[in-house]
Amino acid sequence: MSFIEQLRNNQPYPVALKQGGKAKIIHTGQLVDVKRISDHGISMVSFRTGGKYLISNKFLEPVYTHR
Repeated sequence: MSFIEQLRNNQPYPVALKQGGKAKIIHTGQLVDVKRISDHGISMVSFRTGGKYLISNKFLEPVYTHR
């Protein structure tokens, strides 16, 4: 669900990608670390198996862990 959709559905705390956080690739379910987020809708992510790649933000879903 996008940030705008969350606001339309009156969610109290909209979820957004954060630099240094974790995200899930929507199509594969794979967890990645978000290294950088650009203003152009592209993020640099790193996989647990190694390597850094650019991926569109529309394919990423933020993942939050409760402590």
